[in-house]
Amino acid sequence: MDTERYERLVGIMAAMAAGDPAAVFWLYAEFGGHVGAAMRRELRRLGVERVAPEELDGMVIDACFELFDCAAAWDPTGGALPWTWAGRRLRRVASAWVGQHADELDVERFDAGADARGPTLVDDEAELDVLSRLAERHAGCALVLDALEHVATRRDRAIVLEVRVQMASGDPSPALTVARRHGLTPEVVRQVVCRVRARLNRLAACDDRFASLADVPLVA
Repeated sequence: MDTERYERLVGIMAAMAAGDPAAVFWLYAEFGGHVGAAMRRELRRLGVERVAPEELDGMVIDACFELFDCAAAWDPTGGALPWTWAGRRLRRVASAWVGQHADELDVERFDAGADARGPTLVDDEAELDVLSRLAERHAGCALVLDALEHVATRRDRAIVLEVRVQMASGDPSPALTVARRHGLTPEVVRQVVCRVRARLNRLAACDDRFASLADVPLVA
């Protein structure tokens, strides 16, 4: 992993250590492939050589939440990547999955190419769909999703999240990247982001239920 990407990982881990639930999404979006590879290693240790992509994807999200829970204890100067350092936690995720599916495991029904793939965001609203899934598991993500649903259309919610993910991944022109996906101009994308963030700020200021969002990077 190159220095620039490692620094982004350190930033994501620091955000999780500070309690920012959105950082779980950023970890999944940018480093989900690495976490997925670690999960496949743990599964192989348990005798599972193949796993359906959607099952692996769920385990990766669970693993990201495990990393969120222990992020404050990770030392970026220690030499181990978070998913290696937290191997025991990831092993528990894998063991729990194997225990739940022990009677159903049948490698013949799994995609033979699944081991070669990590989780990917494949459609124009994938980020929004992932946040919806995270919201089912984490109250902070649920609050972010609820706030977005109060102030923006589904298209605008997707645009805002996509821009944030592109920024977290180091894209120097996130508005341009997202504009191409939606058939818009970068200026329109920037206006959408500005408008939605302003609405979120007002919501956080006016509604006590959303006050905690004021310091979330997506809003601040």
